[in-house]
Amino acid sequence: MAELPAVSIVICTYNRPVALQRLIDNCLKQASPAGLPFEIIIADNSPTGYAQALVQTFTHAHAPVRWIQASPANISIARNHGIAAAQAQIIAFLDDDMTIETGWLDQIYATLQHSGADIALSSVTPVTDKPPPAWYPGIDRFTRVLDMPDATPLSTRSKGGTFGIALATSASLWRRARCFTDAAPFDPDFGHSGGEDLDLFMRLENRQCVTVWCGSAHAREWVPAERLQFSYLFLRAFSGGQVFAAATIHNARRPRMTAVSLSLRGAGQCLAGALLVPAYCAKGLVRGRCLTPQLAHLLFRIAGAAGKCTWFRKVPLYRLEKPSQSG
Repeated sequence: MAELPAVSIVICTYNRPVALQRLIDNCLKQASPAGLPFEIIIADNSPTGYAQALVQTFTHAHAPVRWIQASPANISIARNHGIAAAQAQIIAFLDDDMTIETGWLDQIYATLQHSGADIALSSVTPVTDKPPPAWYPGIDRFTRVLDMPDATPLSTRSKGGTFGIALATSASLWRRARCFTDAAPFDPDFGHSGGEDLDLFMRLENRQCVTVWCGSAHAREWVPAERLQFSYLFLRAFSGGQVFAAATIHNARRPRMTAVSLSLRGAGQCLAGALLVPAYCAKGLVRGRCLTPQLAHLLFRIAGAAGKCTWFRKVPLYRLEKPSQSG
């Protein structure tokens, strides 16, 4: 009888063949030098089912690699299908534009087990194929690195996330019996905009589930050049404000009051930011630049604040972004 895996690694994918193959190879070679039994599930969210042929090339790999069709295109549907197909009681999520460093699964699994927590998040650092533009306010938008020991509890309730880091499913480990008890753990209403993971984190926190940090496990996100363009980052900031507000309202005890409060707060932040724009523009012109890192940061904050006011009409960010073939 085949040994059941201790962990099911779920990789949701959408038309990224080169990046997906890189990640599968990476997991098979580096996930667990300690020999932790695991399987890899490819939840194919693309309309063509493109990943099926790729997965067939891993038939003789030392760990099972399985393909499942997860339609229609919606990241929540892909995650939910991956959970349903998983054989293990502990489930890891990796995005198809990521890679992991040696022993990632061993480290995050040990932290989850030793802490007794329900969820563990590893560090994530970006890899770019070209230097960011001069106005770029910081690669932190694709970074999750916290200066704290492993097993430190994390919370969605701190301002802007934990120390400014939004909790997300990328590079994470979950206890199935505690975290995935709903019929659809990830809400499909967030499936085109993102925020389905923040919504679940908030719901589980209301149920007293515990999330911990695991900085000793390292993952990398491959950031293509198009994600460093001002238009994309501005839209991402706006969408981020929308899904933050929508998830907060969805999980609030008094949704209507919370909606009014967040909308008013967002409007106030927009107004305050707009009043600062002329001064920031003037400073940039003095330095010979129309767009400085400081001005870009301010504009992104204004975009996020505007998103809080329009949470009820979420931008379909995933549909607007063209998936990179290389990741």
